[in-house]
Order: sequence, then C-alpha cells, then structure tokens
Amino acid sequence: MNALPKILEIIWVILGLACLALGINATIKFGIENSYMFYILSVVAFGMFLLRRFRRKSSSNKNN
Repeated sequence: MNALPKILEIIWVILGLACLALGINATIKFGIENSYMFYILSVVAFGMFLLRRFRRKSSSNKNN
C-alpha cells in the first residue's frame, strides 16, 4: 500500500485546521475584513482533503 495519498490527506487537514485557527485569531484581533483570506484557504484545504480522500477510496475499491 502506498502511504503518500494518506500522508497528503493528513497534510491537507492540518493545513485546514491551521488556517481556521489563524482566521479566528486574526478576526478577533483585526476584524473580518483583514482575515477572510484565512477562511477561504481553510475551505479550499478541507475541499482538497475531501477530494483526495474520495479519489483514494475510489481507487482502492477498483484495486480490490
């Protein structure tokens, strides 16, 4: 089993959580107009996680 797809999923989740935490912190300090980019990056990271997970699971089903 190739571990790279699983590692990439974990990286995307960590990136999404980090962007979300930074977004919340920046919103508290500076307001939403200066922190919305963190929320956008967080949504993109979680979207990439879901896409990678779906593709990994569908390719593993084809191999069985």
